[in-house]
Amino acid sequence: MSNNKVSKEPNKTIEQEETRKTNNDKPASGAAAAFIFLALVLSLVAGGATFLLFQSLEKTRAELAQQLETTRSKLSDVSIKLNGDINGQLRTLNDTMGHINSNQQQFQTQVLNQQQATETLSKTLEVSNQQMLQSINVLFKQKGRERIGWVLAEVEYLLLIANHSLQLQNDVATAIAALEAADSRLLDTGDPGNIKSRTKIRDEIQILKALQQPDVVGMAARLASIIKTVPDLPIKYTQLNTKDKIAALVEKKASHDADDLQQAGKDFLHELRGLVVFRQLDESPKALMTPTQQFFLLQNMQLKLETARRSLLMGQQALFTQSLEESVQWLQEFFDLEVSQVRQAVEELKSLQMMTITHKMPDISGSIKVLRSYQDELDKQHEANR
Repeated sequence: MSNNKVSKEPNKTIEQEETRKTNNDKPASGAAAAFIFLALVLSLVAGGATFLLFQSLEKTRAELAQQLETTRSKLSDVSIKLNGDINGQLRTLNDTMGHINSNQQQFQTQVLNQQQATETLSKTLEVSNQQMLQSINVLFKQKGRERIGWVLAEVEYLLLIANHSLQLQNDVATAIAALEAADSRLLDTGDPGNIKSRTKIRDEIQILKALQQPDVVGMAARLASIIKTVPDLPIKYTQLNTKDKIAALVEKKASHDADDLQQAGKDFLHELRGLVVFRQLDESPKALMTPTQQFFLLQNMQLKLETARRSLLMGQQALFTQSLEESVQWLQEFFDLEVSQVRQAVEELKSLQMMTITHKMPDISGSIKVLRSYQDELDKQHEANR
């Protein structure tokens, strides 16, 4: 009995010790499992985040690719439209220049015809005047006793010339010369009965001399000077022949002596840089003009200025003003206003445009009426003495 009790107690002690160890090992195993679970969760979260980030990047890349394709399409459409607009403007400009050339040719033909008609009329009038003077001289020789009557007829003819020159040709200088010649002829007669006629003639001479006549010759000279400079005026949008220009610069550089080689090199580089100029434009750029278009533009510009000069000499105020206005518009639209020579031409034409080249001429027919009245009195006296 006693041996059994002893053997049971050691067994009980061993079981208690194993139970205690088992209880002590349980917390350590739970912590390790929790740590492993937490690491697994973090790995899953990190993987999910990486997957979402990858999807977001792929979506962003696809959107950027779509935007890039859209931008390329828009740029292509804009380029096509811009080329179409430029070609349309170029065709419109060619058509406009063709119409202008046709109109200018027609107008030039009309001006030439009118000029020829005027020259023919002037020659005819000159011949008639010479024939009239010859006839008057012959009659004076044949009818010396009626010298006063023939002098009055000559004076009347001179007064008619003065009126025609003033009213038909706006020629004040010729009118004054004719009136002074008439007054001189009346002075030669020594007839006191011509006092009224001479007084009226002197009054009309003073009226004509008081007129402020424009300097037509000076204005024509100013226009001729501008016409000469037109071929040298720079055009805004041109196609520069850079190959020829570079070749000319190289030839110029090679022509210098050895002593001037360094300075020639500097000049060469300076002019070479001038082949390309960067400017800030305040307006949309236009299509470049071809050399042919530049040639016709310069020719038409000269023709417009030549039309203004002819209208100035012929006393046509409306045509003179219109031609100058169109010339100023062309200079501002097609030529480079940054160049001082172009700006000076514009200012000069605007100054001429403000000038008046014709005036309303006064009536100088009073002297003819007074002279004819005196002739009637002489005729009545002559009839009474018969």
